[in-house]
Amino acid sequence: MSTLKYQVNQIQEMKKTRLCSWYLVPALILILIVNTRCATTLVRELRQPPVTSADSSINDVRVHMNDGSLYVLDIFDLDNNSDTAYGFGVYYDKYRDVISTNTDPAGQWIDDRFSIALPDIALVEVNQIKNKMTGKILGISLLSVATISMTAYCLANPKACFGSCPTFYFWDGTDTTLMAEGFSSSILRKYESDDIDMLYHARPADSTFTMRLTNEALETHVIRYANLMLLPRGAGERVFATEEGEFFQTSDIHPPESCKAPEGNSVELMRSMDKKERYSLSDGHNLISKESVELTFTDVPDGEIGLILGCRQTFMTTYLFYQGLAYLGRSAGYFAARIESGDRLPQRKFDRIKDLLGAIEVFIQDSGGRWIRAGEISESGPIASDVHLIKLPETGSAEVKIKLRMTKGLWRIDYAAVGRLVKEADPIIVEPSEVVAKNNSDTGAEMLMKDRQETLITLPGDVYEMKFRIPDPGDDYDLYLKSRGYYLEWMRETWLEEENHFKAALFFGFPGFYLRHAGSDFKKVEDELEDSFWNSRYVRKN
Repeated sequence: MSTLKYQVNQIQEMKKTRLCSWYLVPALILILIVNTRCATTLVRELRQPPVTSADSSINDVRVHMNDGSLYVLDIFDLDNNSDTAYGFGVYYDKYRDVISTNTDPAGQWIDDRFSIALPDIALVEVNQIKNKMTGKILGISLLSVATISMTAYCLANPKACFGSCPTFYFWDGTDTTLMAEGFSSSILRKYESDDIDMLYHARPADSTFTMRLTNEALETHVIRYANLMLLPRGAGERVFATEEGEFFQTSDIHPPESCKAPEGNSVELMRSMDKKERYSLSDGHNLISKESVELTFTDVPDGEIGLILGCRQTFMTTYLFYQGLAYLGRSAGYFAARIESGDRLPQRKFDRIKDLLGAIEVFIQDSGGRWIRAGEISESGPIASDVHLIKLPETGSAEVKIKLRMTKGLWRIDYAAVGRLVKEADPIIVEPSEVVAKNNSDTGAEMLMKDRQETLITLPGDVYEMKFRIPDPGDDYDLYLKSRGYYLEWMRETWLEEENHFKAALFFGFPGFYLRHAGSDFKKVEDELEDSFWNSRYVRKN
């Protein structure tokens, strides 16, 4: 059977078995609970990533349109001089009834090629990436069936393979180290957003500061820009950013005197930004069970103060994201395309999972002993700890008690302190003066990074070096990275073995119920997730 005919048959089957038929859901819940507790262990095959260097035309493509219609194409190509794509295959309406076809059952062309306007495309599903594919297509292409090279760590823990957005390396005075990850929550073009990360340990040695941008995941990264932000600071000061994007010069910084946590006093793990982190394990009976940590600060300075918190997420969110994609299987592209086309229902379902996992909620104890909510920290991402500032109400006391409330097993806290907010600071934006591809032939990256209408697109193993000219290098600055973009996760071939629309219905339709009953499966891999993740980064060999 030809690939096109096979895909056509799949479309007909999809018409017969709609995902999430609501009248079936109550009956399915009991089935799903049983099935979720009997998950199988997968063995993943070692293969090379599907990146080829042939011509730009590709085969076996699904083109999801903004109006819900769909092209299933045997051949797909793009005119690089226009915003038009072309193809041969079958065109369906949003109900998956055939509108037209330009091939016969044997795959022979019987009519003119389809002309498809790029602005009308929500998402393209492909099963291979070609080096000559234009960025216009790469930036909206979901690799739907990747046959990928995977380490032994990935084989042991399929949901722990390295992923989650671009990674940025900077000089810390001793070595070039990982300091930031970009736009971790921007999993589709619809979610494209800015991200601001403090480069807490960055140490420019002279007037030129170098950043290394890498794609170490099985993802397509679409980067609109990556600029430095310089924040002037005085002697003994640091500059911290609030969740609202305000920057404050901060002095008289004090770590906590004590930390009351379920495991005891963990204060030594939180007194400095040193990668010695306080974290807990999840609740095996309820993945959204909460815990509280109480911090006591003494000798708190007068005036306006703020809580400084350095933290990152654990790999619980990565695990759940991958599990949701696996349950969707071959429907993942359809689900993503509905979000891209503006359908609010699947977007709300996805966002609801994040809402249930929750942020780090910050409370301060007032003079009457009541806990007053001061703010929250919700930045996603398990790769690099970021530093956040929460402005606190004045208590008039030299001793301040702070409570952090969060989901058990979801957060790793590296640093906590309070400081006096001296004044608000304005950042100096520095764009890269030079962008060099280190392991591919891309010669236009520098212009792309300076044109907000264009994007730099990276594939697994890509490395770029960016240089920034620091004005007045003798001045004292805190450095931040401001990046914008999104990324597209590559579907793994063996994830399709876990495709289960019943479980997908529960995962996205009743996420609270799912998260309260999926704890036992997560506990089976939780202890090894951190090591597995860091040992499965993808680096292209030259």
